[in-house]
This record gives sequence, C-alpha cells and structure tokens, in this order.
Amino acid sequence: MNTTLALADYLGLSRWTVSRALNGHAGVKAETVERVNAAMKTLGFSPNALARGLRGGKTGAVGICFHTFGTPVFSKKLIALQDSLRRRGYSAIIELIEDDAAAENRVIRHFLSLKVEGIIFVGGPQAVNLEFVRELRNNNSLSVLVIDPFSESDLPRISLDRGYAMRVSLEKLYELGHRKIAVLGIRQDVIYGAERVASLDKVSKELGLEWGKSVKLIIDEESRRMDFDAGRKLGRKFLVEARDCSAIMAINDQVAIGAMRVLLENGLSVPGNVSLIGFDNLDCSSHLHPTLASVDQRIEYFTEEAVEMLVQQIVEGLQDEVEAKLVEPELVLGESMAPAGKSRDFAQ
Repeated sequence: MNTTLALADYLGLSRWTVSRALNGHAGVKAETVERVNAAMKTLGFSPNALARGLRGGKTGAVGICFHTFGTPVFSKKLIALQDSLRRRGYSAIIELIEDDAAAENRVIRHFLSLKVEGIIFVGGPQAVNLEFVRELRNNNSLSVLVIDPFSESDLPRISLDRGYAMRVSLEKLYELGHRKIAVLGIRQDVIYGAERVASLDKVSKELGLEWGKSVKLIIDEESRRMDFDAGRKLGRKFLVEARDCSAIMAINDQVAIGAMRVLLENGLSVPGNVSLIGFDNLDCSSHLHPTLASVDQRIEYFTEEAVEMLVQQIVEGLQDEVEAKLVEPELVLGESMAPAGKSRDFAQ
C-alpha cells in the first residue's frame, strides 16, 4: 500500500478525509485521525512528503546547506542539527558544499523543488546569493536561518561569539601571570579569523599588553591548513619566533595538539614551560596528558537554539523584526594551563 487512495479504500473513508487527517487540518474528528494513524502503523504506510508538498501540504522537511570546514567539530554540529530537527518532527535534507557560490545556488533551488519548510545555512549564504535568499524569505515566506554567517547578513541568524572566546582565554592567561603570549594560526583571512584577531587586539590593549610583542601572531604564510600537521609546523615557528612567550593560544585543538607534540619533542614541558589553550574542546582533548584546556562551542545548546529559531518561524510565521542571537562559548580548564613563572630554561 503506497497511496493515500489505497489507504482511504482500506479504511472506507474518502481520500479527501484521509488527506486532511495526514496534513493535520482542523475539522477532522480525533477518532478519525486515530484510525488513520493506527492503520498507517499496522500497514507500514508512509505518505509521500513531496506529493503532499506539491498539493500544498506540509512536507516536514528542512534543508541544511552546510559549508564544510574540514575539522572534526564539523560532524558533531551536523549530527546535533539533525537530532534536534528530528525531535521536533522534521526530517533533514543535507547538502555539503565547499566554497562555491554556484553550487550553493543549485542547492537552494533543489531544496525549493522538494518543498522544504525551511532552510538552514551553515556559513552561507554567500554574498552573490544573499539577495536571492532574501527575496525567497520576503516574497515566498520561506523560513530561513543562518548559522555562523561568514559575512554580514540581515537574515535571521545565530552565531558563536568568538570574540568573547578570545577575551576569556586571554584574560585567564593574564590572570595566571602570563605577559607574553603566542597565538597560533589565527589570522585575518581564515574563516572567522577577523573577528578573533580584532578581539585579541582590543583585549590586549585593555590589559596593557603590547600588540605584536606581548601578544604575537604566529601564522603560516604558505598555507591556511588548520590540522595536526599545521600545528606541528606552527609549533616549530613558535620555537624560532616566540621563544620568550610563556603561553600559546591555538586556533583549534588540532593545531594545539600538533604544537604540543613539537614542544615535547624539543624537551619542553606543558604546562611547565609553556601553557596551552586550544579551541573546540574535541573529545580527545580530555584524554591527552596533560589534558588540553580548550574553548567549548556548546554545540548541543547552540544547535537547539538554532533549530528552535527556525521552527518558530515555520509555526508562527515570519516576523518583520529579524532575530539575531550570539551564543557565548565556555572556557574548559585543563592541565595544559598553569600559572606563569615555571622553569624557562629553553628561552635562555
């Protein structure tokens, strides 16, 4: 049995009644809805969501356009989004794309052809597609949410407050007595880098630290990679360019772990000689020796807030006022961070 007509014949009801029961329309008796649901369960019947959408019904589908970043935290975000939608009765249609505006446009049109009830953009939409998405929301009443937009956006959005993450990390190191700090891999031209650099600059000045001397950016001019190998390379640059620094802040946990390995291979102790903070709080971070201090993105809370914002648009309709939220991450203390003033023999 694979059609609503067959289900209606089985129940002795009109196709119109069964269709309205499936789509949740008012005016159908509760007893009838229960009969339809019970028959669906018994027969293993599943309505065609696309066909329902073409008839003007609800598909229960949400499109997720996800720009891949090549980091382990990526999969955790995707799983959390799907789980959060599922708990609210929605199914996710997931499309993964690279930094390709044309591919993003095709994905949006594909979602529209499937009659999705909303679209979640993770990173996008890119600038050339922004007006298209804006028109879809305003003229077609399509529910849209942007998670961590790459650039300025006037669409409903929710972002991780990376500036706050830099503030709490730098202030904690300062509180522990560190006055010379190296920053590995964070730069203006990487994803979300400008926000982080600007915050570091501002907080450094507030603390009386000299930008460029007390707080030094260590970057790889030849690559934007942010993996373990990048961490090893940046760790070697640290030994050459920032030997007087007693602490390191890394762009993510992978880079922090790669750098830690280089320090240990060169006879340096973490945190005895150098304190270290990562970003993302990967599962492996708590299994290292020493455990890695890191910034936790609070992914479960973040995605719950994001999905709730989208579902509210779907259920209540679009509002004139565009909602924008910032989620503060959490600094997780680990054994890799300690007070300054330990042995500094390597800097001699």
